[in-house]
Amino acid sequence: MKCYLTSCLAGFMAFSEDLILLDYELFPPSKISSRLLDVQEGNLVKEEEFLLKRMVKNHEKIVIENSRRVSNYKNLKNSEKFEFQSPHQGGEHLRYNLTSILIDVGFIDSPIDFNPRISNIYQELVLKKIRDSSESEDKLLMQAVSSIEELDESISKLSERIREWYAIHFPEMDAMKSHETYVGLIAEYGHREKIIKNLKKFNLDIESSMGAEIEEEDILILQNFASSLKSLQDSRKGIEKYVEIKMGKIAPNLMDLCGATLGAKLIAHVGSIKQLAIFPSSTVQILGAEKALFRHLKTGERPPKHGLIYQHPEIRGARWWIRGKIARAFAAKISLAVRKDLFSGEFDPHIKEQFLEKVEEIKKENPFPKKPSRSKTIKKETSRKKPKKYGKKKKKKSRK
Repeated sequence: MKCYLTSCLAGFMAFSEDLILLDYELFPPSKISSRLLDVQEGNLVKEEEFLLKRMVKNHEKIVIENSRRVSNYKNLKNSEKFEFQSPHQGGEHLRYNLTSILIDVGFIDSPIDFNPRISNIYQELVLKKIRDSSESEDKLLMQAVSSIEELDESISKLSERIREWYAIHFPEMDAMKSHETYVGLIAEYGHREKIIKNLKKFNLDIESSMGAEIEEEDILILQNFASSLKSLQDSRKGIEKYVEIKMGKIAPNLMDLCGATLGAKLIAHVGSIKQLAIFPSSTVQILGAEKALFRHLKTGERPPKHGLIYQHPEIRGARWWIRGKIARAFAAKISLAVRKDLFSGEFDPHIKEQFLEKVEEIKKENPFPKKPSRSKTIKKETSRKKPKKYGKKKKKKSRK
């Protein structure tokens, strides 16, 4: 004896081979939108599980209409009785006679109630999707990373500006490389005489200056400007710590492998940690190098070996002939780390260890760059030749 199991906005329903409604399990009224979201995401919900347990007792075969993972049903008892078909007769019957069936199960009282009830459910569903997407941790992380990038750009420009400005008064101080220390000294002391007294702490021995004398109001403006810039630098540090905390919660394996900032940039670039987990390692390897990839496809230039992951010290500091190999290994480990973070959430220190071992192996196997083979050199030479122009050649007119 066989039955068909399908779902709709109200819940799950089972039909006989003659398309008679045998049993049903409705969603709780307050949780309809959340249950529908779970079904859309491919999760097995309680109502479906309860109905399956009841139907298994009296039926040899249950045909389930779904687009979810078949593996979700393996842990249920008598799962060997389940078959999967989409669409099937029961689902088509339910959709064709939806209004009358919803009245029979008590979901609505009359056909007039159908449209208002359905529209309310869809409104709740849309609002819940918007709320869930705005509350997700990776959205907050993306905004934080974007803020750091914009702050870096602003701090860099303003630091150069204050150096040029203050160099009129104290040009010798430009020997100090750290922007943060430079700005902090101006914000705290202002006058060059006071700064000279405190320069010995920073291994700078300056006793006098050839700079111009400026008035007190000029010093105050410079101090205010330096204080504002220092607050931006402090804000950047605070956001960076916030990113580290968020990454530790969302993606501990990714953070351990490539650092909080780079990991957050990868998530921000694709839109979410779920999207990053979907991408193959070959795509992860060139994230951020899309322009170079399109240029390769259009003009035939060399394809990019790496994108954002170039910021990792193991890739950036590698010899040019092994950089591509290390980038491939790193991208593969990123894919593994992200999927582990998304699906299990367990921290695994072996991912980073295995990557570092692979890097050492690549370095040992490739101590020197390999000479290009003869076939490659021939291809390069032929590609450099100008393409032939086809068509009839115009005859030159003879001069008489």
